[in-house]
Amino acid sequence: MSEFGIYERVRLMSVSMARVVDPRTIPGRIRLDLDLLGWHEDGDHRESGYLRLALADPSTTQAFRDNVFVAVTRFVVDCGIDVNDCLDEAFHEARLLPGWTEQQADRYPISGLNDGSTIQAGSFVDDNVGWLFTVTKYVLYQRSNVVYLVQCTGTTASEQAAELSSLIRTVKSAHLED
Repeated sequence: MSEFGIYERVRLMSVSMARVVDPRTIPGRIRLDLDLLGWHEDGDHRESGYLRLALADPSTTQAFRDNVFVAVTRFVVDCGIDVNDCLDEAFHEARLLPGWTEQQADRYPISGLNDGSTIQAGSFVDDNVGWLFTVTKYVLYQRSNVVYLVQCTGTTASEQAAELSSLIRTVKSAHLED
């Protein structure tokens, strides 16, 4: 297991780094295929450091509100830095969650569209809420010495297979469209 998470690895390999909360400062747009039926966009997402935050409509039976967020971190690296190395740390934080049960942990190679990506899914036990299922995608986009790390994470308290599958599809859909 690695000794630190992906954002610490980015901090160590970069000259500078910053969270992006204004979509106008990204070369393109972040796409997320989210069925808005039953969801709404949270207007306070920028204060949380997210580019986008969607919350499930409130339920009277659940103490937890399902959510999907997109966070973008822009960082600058010196030439010769292999930014794909930061994905070595992509699975670290989730594996520290209490009661973590991993269902998927895949790393995808550099392609013509991006500089590598990961998908991780599993469940954990929150002290206040109980069992939760979460899926996270990290994907890197490098433009010269400027790199965009896109994180999309979805979390639900539902144990219904259809809802879990829908959440996985939504998170996997996140990407930068040039």
